[in-house]
Amino acid sequence: MQVLIAVLAVLCLAAGGYALFLLARLRRDREVVTRLDRLINRSPASSKAESFLRVWPDSTRLLPAIVQNKLYQAGIEFSADRLTALLFFTLCLWVALSILFGLIAATIVLLSVVLVSAAVVDYRARQRMNALSDAMLGYFDRVRQLLVVGNSLSVALARATQSSPPIVVEFFQPTIRRIANGAGVAESVNQLARELDLYELRLFGAAIETNLRFGGSLTAILSSLIENIRRRASVMREVRVSTSQIRASAWVLGLLPMVVASAVVVQSPEYMRWFIEEPIGRQLLIYCGISQVLGAFMMRSVVRTASY
Repeated sequence: MQVLIAVLAVLCLAAGGYALFLLARLRRDREVVTRLDRLINRSPASSKAESFLRVWPDSTRLLPAIVQNKLYQAGIEFSADRLTALLFFTLCLWVALSILFGLIAATIVLLSVVLVSAAVVDYRARQRMNALSDAMLGYFDRVRQLLVVGNSLSVALARATQSSPPIVVEFFQPTIRRIANGAGVAESVNQLARELDLYELRLFGAAIETNLRFGGSLTAILSSLIENIRRRASVMREVRVSTSQIRASAWVLGLLPMVVASAVVVQSPEYMRWFIEEPIGRQLLIYCGISQVLGAFMMRSVVRTASY
């Protein structure tokens, strides 16, 4: 029986690994077809390859909007085939762990992986948004200078983007292309502000929309906007210094239960065996895990200083 269970687990892992291998091979074939299309006209072989690639279902539509925005902020792009293969591999891994260690253990491991991945994505998104926020002051000043010398707003945005840091170019380049293809400037900037949920961009979009609707000097509005952002940055630095002790205490309170649990597992394995073997112990373990996650989210919301 144990051999059969092990074989089933290996088959599940092999199925997930084969899905990832098939994805890698299909993406390699797509790159070959793309290179060939640059040299010759489209052939029936390329059409056949593309139709075969469409077999992968589009699972990106299942992601909530908040997850898509967070992935966009983090610079992580999931194509339909890649996300589908990853979900299938995760399902196979969960089934294999359920066969080997039980349903509860597999679910706890899967939830832990999901939470850790979400934390990594959130950290990367916050780092990139902080870098973009720091670069916004110089970007707005370049736009203002280009407007002063007589450039139109669309031309000023395009030229200011070209001379900006890479993080600004990465996020503003699609907006510049939309404007060049005929979209409205205020509409495009506001769309970018909604996708990134950045304070400076929301103010910038509101300033452009107000100027286009009621008129006036956009350079004067940008000057006031730059001064507002500078004052806000100074206040935020003071707030972060004042709450540094609270944030350190939150980190200690969040990590202390996991450190203590790890020490108990190492020193007294027989004590922790009761939580795994007994039904009441497993229920308490689940309760502790849920309480730990909820407590971490609540402390993060309390000590967070980037809310507007």
